[in-house]
Amino acid sequence: MLGYYFTFRYSFRKITHFSQFSNSTNVVNSQILSDLFGISCNEANLYVDKHKLQHKDGELLAQSVELCRSFGYQNMDILNTPNLLTVHPLELIQHYKALHEGGFNDITPHVLAKARTYMRRLIIQLKAKNLIPYSTNVPEMLISYIEDKNIAERVRKNYRNKKIWNDIHLEVLKNFLRIRLNGTKDEIDNLIRIHKFVRNKSFRVIQENIKVAQSLGFEPRKIIKYGYLLASCPSYAETTLRDLGNIAGIDMKRAMRLYPKLMITPPRNIIKTYGILKQFDIPDETIRQQPNVFHMAPQTVRVRLQEIENSPDLKLLLQHPKILALVVHHNRANDRLSFLQQSQIRCVPLTILKTNVNNEYEEYLKEGKDVHKKSDVLEYLKKIFSIKKNDIKEKISRHPYYLQVPLKDMQETYDYLVSNSFTSCSIYKVIYILLYPVTKVRNIHDQLKSDINYNYKSLSQANKLNLMVYLMEKEHHFTGNGIWEKDKMPDHIEKLG
Repeated sequence: MLGYYFTFRYSFRKITHFSQFSNSTNVVNSQILSDLFGISCNEANLYVDKHKLQHKDGELLAQSVELCRSFGYQNMDILNTPNLLTVHPLELIQHYKALHEGGFNDITPHVLAKARTYMRRLIIQLKAKNLIPYSTNVPEMLISYIEDKNIAERVRKNYRNKKIWNDIHLEVLKNFLRIRLNGTKDEIDNLIRIHKFVRNKSFRVIQENIKVAQSLGFEPRKIIKYGYLLASCPSYAETTLRDLGNIAGIDMKRAMRLYPKLMITPPRNIIKTYGILKQFDIPDETIRQQPNVFHMAPQTVRVRLQEIENSPDLKLLLQHPKILALVVHHNRANDRLSFLQQSQIRCVPLTILKTNVNNEYEEYLKEGKDVHKKSDVLEYLKKIFSIKKNDIKEKISRHPYYLQVPLKDMQETYDYLVSNSFTSCSIYKVIYILLYPVTKVRNIHDQLKSDINYNYKSLSQANKLNLMVYLMEKEHHFTGNGIWEKDKMPDHIEKLG
């Protein structure tokens, strides 16, 4: 009988090659079918269009073809049964195994393509069509695949009141899970109700999933709690632990215990997601703090990072060590950001956006303070200057209002100064300059350059910046209030000068 692995002969270098020349999966999939079945590109194109294969992942399409061949199906049988190519290859192998365990002895391409339909048939009808031998006892066939013979004996009972294949399979499965996981009838019923994909699963697959979960330290009660683990592909966790067990420096075994969904994540998705994170220059140190980013769909991770990159309020936090929390909790963070912006709060603390403690968020709103978290400001400045946070903190914290300037405003001022040939080193020496609005900095800079009394060209960069800060603060008696635009000084700030 087929195992969990099957030989995959098609070269994915070809898929990558095709993709480089076309963004259309239609073209890629047509070429795959042409290669695998020896048909013309035109015939393959027509087939893809007719059977709506345009959006199927090319790798999965090729896997489905190879899997069907491993069942002994001929090329024309596969092409004449297009449903075999539209479903996920894992669903094919799960259905094939379940049907085989339930007494089906002639699993043709047509039967496999309509597996769910045949599973809902009366046993007597299936036997009349010679799909199941007349002498076969379906409950006993299913029970024979239970590895623990003591459990098998306890599951063995009278199932004569069940006439439909699906009902028999489900009843035997529930009894098995109740005993194997030491659960109550209500708990197992609830598990099946919530995780519907479990109900048609192969006994061999479910038992293998239980073994994998237990090898990671999951007790039966926890397996019941995370019932989706039973519907997974056992090779996913095994392959991830073997080949990707230390990706980004993560202890994947420990991560799976903390985030069980990693056990049901296809290894190829983990690889794709890691590649996307690297495209956005997310360091491994940051990834290690949020390993559950790997159980998200790669494209979802890409889209969310792009949204952060395109957001004036968030893009400066891309190098923040907690940035992936915004990717994982994207919807919640977006809702909070939108509300804060509507409330005219300009400083958006990442900690508040990502926190899963509602009380912390609500407390922040009640306080009504438009201020950053210290850690966000220091992380941002550390990225700009490549200076230790403690050194930056000692320098910047001397200004009374350094937490009340939006990061995007600091960045605008920094960009202006750099564009006017000020070095990062010089700017760091007078780091307070970043707290002043770019309009003020530009105006005072123009004033210095045009006023011959200041002898601008003879001054060092640091002296120029210090003089700019001096002139902006002079009218405010050097209280720090010079960082505010006219009429934009917060009500709680004492207005001097």
